[in-house]
Amino acid sequence: MANIFRDQQNILYVCLGSKWGTRERMAIKDCLIARETGHNIFLYCIRDSIINMKAKELGIDCLFHVGSISFNFLKWHKLNAFVQYLTKFNISLVHCYDISFLWPASFYLKRKSKISLVFTFNHEIKKFYRKFWHRNLIRRIDQVFLPIKEMADGVHGHLEVPIRKFEYTGLGVGKDINSNNSDKSSGAWFVGCAVGGHEKDINFLKPAISAVNSLNTKSSLVKKVKLLIYSEVPWEKFLLRDSVKEFISEIGAIDHIFLEFTDDVSKSCRMVDAWIGLDTKIPIEDLLVNSLLNNVPSLAPRTYATKELFRKRGRLGETYKPGDAREIREKIEKIFVTYTDYLNRLSKGKEDLTSDFGFEFYKNQLLMGYQKILTKRERLIRNKRLKRL
Repeated sequence: MANIFRDQQNILYVCLGSKWGTRERMAIKDCLIARETGHNIFLYCIRDSIINMKAKELGIDCLFHVGSISFNFLKWHKLNAFVQYLTKFNISLVHCYDISFLWPASFYLKRKSKISLVFTFNHEIKKFYRKFWHRNLIRRIDQVFLPIKEMADGVHGHLEVPIRKFEYTGLGVGKDINSNNSDKSSGAWFVGCAVGGHEKDINFLKPAISAVNSLNTKSSLVKKVKLLIYSEVPWEKFLLRDSVKEFISEIGAIDHIFLEFTDDVSKSCRMVDAWIGLDTKIPIEDLLVNSLLNNVPSLAPRTYATKELFRKRGRLGETYKPGDAREIREKIEKIFVTYTDYLNRLSKGKEDLTSDFGFEFYKNQLLMGYQKILTKRERLIRNKRLKRL
């Protein structure tokens, strides 16, 4: 039986995104957990991507995808570098985060039965993968990690992965929790949000900017509202910086909207009075839960996951229809008018949130999941050898 705390493993993490969001932060977190447990880790990524730069800062060894991102079956021969890495570094487990890479990874690993394959899902699946060759490759997946149980039906329905292969991890947030809000300014209400350096279109930001500006124009709150737009990439490098500044100036919001650079956007969740989630492409964002664990009410895009979160846990925050500036304004106003009530509910619900989404639970689920599938692989290989005898 494999012992994840005793037997050193060589683990390859595959995250080919150019963005910096929940998925990429989870990949980095998994790398660090495995390394701290004593394993050799490698991150397969795009050279000079944001996750590559973050990994270099943390001393994580990176291996690079060669060529353009195309996973057409006829072009899989261009993944020779990936296949060579498996042998060169004696990889025992591949942990993948990109569904487009899942198919070639499963295809090549069918011929490498000693290597375990794990997949983390935290994004919406719109296509149905039910063709014969999809089903054949899906069988190669040993384990699927899901942050919340509400995702199970969707993943099972679109991929037909057996439910027995699912493991629920939470999001692994709130490692450093702010126990009080006393260090925040009392002169204004500060609302935070985060953007990645990959963004090229201002439209996703306009509703939040317009909502805050409209709320200040309405003057229904005793204090003004300031929006802090955080990024871990210097704003000078943003393709949309000039258009954002131009829009802020155009609507007369220069005194209320600020572009901020931070080394760690998850820490910024603690420094504000409320948080707005902007990522509409995933069921639930790590920064949303991180803010809640730091006593910061949040406004999240309305998805089945965020609706269920607040239904189960009580009104810890609010949801809004993506792109609806008026609803964002109304929900921000609602939070600040009854702010103490939100803080009281957050205080009462913190223990349950931590047990399901906290770092220690996540770490345990991740490592125990690795141990389970490594043990199954060992048993599979042993049984194959016995059959040959």
